[in-house]
Amino acid sequence: MEKSVKIGELEIPTDYFVLDTEEKKALCLIIVDTILTILDKHVSPEFDRIKIFNSVIDSSIQTNEIEENYEICQVLKDIKQIVNE
Repeated sequence: MEKSVKIGELEIPTDYFVLDTEEKKALCLIIVDTILTILDKHVSPEFDRIKIFNSVIDSSIQTNEIEENYEICQVLKDIKQIVNE
């Protein structure tokens, strides 16, 4: 297994799946902003933060699939879709 560093935990509101599309998008954008703020503080400016962001999201999806946290996986996939639109 590769070495890893935990950069935080994602807490999803229990009503995420009953929110409408715009509310989900707004919440996802808040999460994106938070992650990018953390990356800005900890990653040198010469690195592409969007590539790092996508790597963090992909890794988190894989980890949560293994742990059977499918709800979090869906939120992460929603976030990735929004960022890559």
